[in-house]
Formats: sequence, structure tokens, C-alpha cells
Amino acid sequence: MSVQPYLEEHHVFSLEEFRAELGEGRTAYNLLVRATKKGSVDRVMRGVYVSRSGRFSLQEPDPYLVAATVSPDAVMVYHSALELHGLAHSPSRRVQYSTAKTTPPFTYRDFEYRRYAPPKMSETAQQPQESTTLVRRPEGVVRVTTRERTLVDCLNRTDLAGGLEEALRSLAGLPYVDASHVLAYLRSLGTATAAARTGWFLEQRAREWYVSSDSLQEMRAMVGKGPYYLSRSNEAGTWVPEWRLYLPGLASEVERLVHE
Repeated sequence: MSVQPYLEEHHVFSLEEFRAELGEGRTAYNLLVRATKKGSVDRVMRGVYVSRSGRFSLQEPDPYLVAATVSPDAVMVYHSALELHGLAHSPSRRVQYSTAKTTPPFTYRDFEYRRYAPPKMSETAQQPQESTTLVRRPEGVVRVTTRERTLVDCLNRTDLAGGLEEALRSLAGLPYVDASHVLAYLRSLGTATAAARTGWFLEQRAREWYVSSDSLQEMRAMVGKGPYYLSRSNEAGTWVPEWRLYLPGLASEVERLVHE
């Protein structure tokens, strides 16, 4: 395949993918550079390209596929994961992804892209169950955190999930979560704050999601002396003793968001 047909068939691609199909030689790469200078290809960041050729000339690329092309291990996380699972209460122009590859923030086509390091796992914990899954998009597939990991991650970092209200409203839209998968991920994290926040949230939806008392009890066992805060601003409102957790404001107001 020559360069032009490749550009007309591949909307978003990495330099590695380009070279894997067209070879490592300088000729194809030089033609890619020339196409970039002509404006028929956008160089989004180092090693990531978007074709503007043929049928792609007026078509906007899928922002999640752009992020996924940054690195083979890229996983969509936090609010981006909520959006990909169809849960986000409000849309966002920020694409959040996790990868071991250190990449700077960048902007492309009015979307802001931010990389986050993979979570640190407890050295004493067993290897967690698979915490990512694939979501099909119109032009391909992207890897995203599972619903269970998304729940824990967003409660653990509500600031990266659009804020506390956005996180609670969005997660309340989950039709079901597997408490055993939540527990497996909490064990791997080994973070008492995450256990307290997640346990409190699951207790609110225990009847709808069939969360067993044994599962909640194991989460309580992960909680230390505390205190912990549901809000990252450490706002102390209502004290929930069984989770050693402070809810911001009145409990009834916070719980309403979980059940809407």
C-alpha cells in the first residue's frame, strides 16, 4: 500500500502503525511529513496523526481514539470512562487517559487531552481481576476502565470526575455493579479512603444492586480509624460512624444525589 491510500483508509493512526504497514524506510515517512505540511494530515502530538484526506477531510476524529493512539496501553479513565459507559451527567471537552508512558497535556480540535499515571497497587495485595474492558466506537475500539473500577476511581478522585455532584449523579445511573469486582480492585489499591467512600456509596444502593452484607463488612474491615471525607475539600458535615466518613452538608442532600 502506498501512502495516499493509507491516509484515505486510516483516520487516526500512530507512527508505529504507519511504519508497520508501509515499512521503516525514509520514503514513506518523508511522504507523511510532506502530507502534514500540505495540511492533508494533522500531527496531533509526537507519534500521533489524524488524516484529513479523502472522506476524512470534513470528518472530525473520535477524541477517544486519538487518546488511545498515544500508547498501546492507554486506558480511558475518570469522567471519560463515565462518558464511554453512557453514565456522565454532563459532557466534557477533556479526554482523560491513563498510560505508563509519560506524555504532556495537549489540545486538538477543541478537546483537551490529559494523561494520568496508572494507579499504584498495594504490594501485599493479590493481582486484581481484569479492571479494563473494550468499548466499541464508530471507527474502532478503545480500552476503558470497567464499571466497577470506574466507580471506585471516580469516588476516590471526584475532582477528576467532574466534581462530587457530577460523580454521584453519574454513578447513580449504573444499572448494576459486581461487588466482588469492586472488592478485588479495592484490595489491589489498599486505600482506606477509597474503601470508606465506596463502601458508603454501595450501602446506599445495596438493595438495587444486590450488594451482600458480607461484601460491605469486608469493605468496613478495610477502613481504618479515619476520619475520611467524601469531598476532597475535606468538608466536614454529617458524620457516618460505620464508615468513619464525613459527608459534606446534610446526609439527606448527599444521599438524594445517589438515588436520583
